[in-house]
Amino acid sequence: MWAPDIYEGSPTPVTAFLSIAPKTSISANMSRVSIVASYGGTLQQIFFFCSIASMILGALAAMAQTKVKRPLAHSSIGHVGY
Repeated sequence: MWAPDIYEGSPTPVTAFLSIAPKTSISANMSRVSIVASYGGTLQQIFFFCSIASMILGALAAMAQTKVKRPLAHSSIGHVGY
């Protein structure tokens, strides 16, 4: 996965921005989709599967890390699922 490598090599302000910006944009896009479009059961199941997979992948990958910024990247991956 490339996200932990980016977080580790970036300066701290960039790392902070990268940990906040995706969560904000996904929240805005999901609220837009839920307000504007009425999606059926199939799309809801896809969202459910992707969120569960993201939470599990982020948690499992973060357990093996030893540096400080790398678990932050995996935390961001897991938070996208919420």
